[in-house]
Formats: sequence, structure tokens, C-alpha cells
Amino acid sequence: MIVSEENVTADYLFDLYGYRVLEQAITPSQIQRINEWVDAQPPAATGEWLGNVEVQSYQGHDGVNYQNIVEGGAVFEEMIDHPAWIEQVRRYICNDYHRLSINEAFLNVRGQGGFIGIHSGGHVPGFPCVTRHHTGHWMVGQINILMALTDIGPGDGATTVVPGSHKSFEVHPALRADHDRVGKPQSYNDDVVAGQQLGMNEVYLKAGDCLMFTDGICHGSAARTNPGHRRVMIYRYSPHVLMPRYNYIPSPELLARLTPARRQIINAAPPRMAPARRAVPGF
Repeated sequence: MIVSEENVTADYLFDLYGYRVLEQAITPSQIQRINEWVDAQPPAATGEWLGNVEVQSYQGHDGVNYQNIVEGGAVFEEMIDHPAWIEQVRRYICNDYHRLSINEAFLNVRGQGGFIGIHSGGHVPGFPCVTRHHTGHWMVGQINILMALTDIGPGDGATTVVPGSHKSFEVHPALRADHDRVGKPQSYNDDVVAGQQLGMNEVYLKAGDCLMFTDGICHGSAARTNPGHRRVMIYRYSPHVLMPRYNYIPSPELLARLTPARRQIINAAPPRMAPARRAVPGF
């Protein structure tokens, strides 16, 4: 592969900061179709299913997640291998041992007062937090593509990051609360709003912008203080050896619709079984 000067600059900044903003990566038409899907959904409680999409929340104050959103329709399938980011993500994650897969895909709607607590950092020994670049070969354990479906500015509950913290072995002070009690620092502090913590930068986005970041960077979000709702969609890409977070099994209908390239990402490690059991296309 020929690495262009533009790639060299992008690689340097991604390696240095742990994140980049992809401006207007998603078209206005795609944004409209995604938001129309959200507007059309009936009220649903956590644990209910909308077809093959599950309504979920991590802690409640983080908002409503539409998990397994790739099953939501054509526009969500378009995001699987979106040209604005897929080759960059593939180059950072894939090598002779790893194929690309999606670890988690969800759409989040968060209202006033909602936030995500501070988490991650270079001190975390988890595979998703690995970010290495040796002898010209990348090995990144997880890259998140956060897609802004609405404008996100001051007071909107922006995602926050500590630039460069994916390389820091020092634990963020807000993650040291239980260090003495359990003998190790936390990787997540759900009680602490990330927005005002040491070193945090709020990342403001216009609808259609995407934030690409390694999951190893210390991040979270500010609390939303403005009226209304923040809408984002997140696709987390990982090496295929990392088990999907919730292990949603793709429906036969989805697999039948997907292009071969998209099917390979969604079903990166098809189950092995005797020929007589292979009744579902794509498995």
C-alpha cells in the first residue's frame, strides 16, 4: 500500500492525540434518514425490542440506546463500510492475524442532565484499549466512530477526551477513587461527569461530523444542560478475535441484504458446523 502525505499527517495526529474529527463525513440525506427512523420509533422501555433492535441503557443517565442498530434498515447498513472512514479503520486494526469486525453498533438519544462517566486511559490492561504502532505496523484494539446526528456544541453534552491519554500509564485522578481499596485503579467511574475533569476537552461537532477515536483514550461526556436531546450513533470496530460486546446474532434477512464486504465485517468469524447444519445464508 502506498502511504500518501495526507495519510502520514493523519497517522501522526491520530497516534499523538488518539482521536481525529472527520468533518461532514455523513451526507445530509443520510442524516435525515437516520433521524426519521428515530422519530418513527414508538415509546419503548429498556429491554424491549423493535424488530431486531434492542432498547438498552448502560446506567440510565446515559440515555436510551438502540442497540444492534445495523438491523434498523438500509441507511444503517451503509455505515458499516462507509468510505469516509473504513479504509483508515481497517489499516489501524487489521494485520496478518486480525480481520475487521464490529464490536458494538448503537444509536444514542440523551436528554437534559444525561452524561457518560469518565473512563479508559493508557493504564487499562484491556484489549480494546491497546494502541500500538511498531515498525510501521498498527495494532489498535478498538476504534470508535461517533457520528453526530444533530449539532453538538456548548451545553449539548459533548463527548470529552483527554488528548494523548491513550499513551499515559498514569491514572487519571478521577479514576483513582477505589485504588487503595481494591489494589488497582478503576477503568470507569460512572459517578463522575467527564466534562469538567482534569485535561478534558469537549469535542464540538456539526451534524454529519464524526469523531474517530481509540477506545484507549480517557473519555466520557459533559452533562447536557440545554433543553432537547443529543443524538449520536457509534460503531465500534475491533479485530475479529475480540468477541462482540453483546453478541447479537445477525438475522438471516440482514445477511441476505448485505454486500459481501459488509457481511464479512458483520460476520467476521462465522461459526463452524457440519454441512447439514448450515441452513442460514451467510453462516
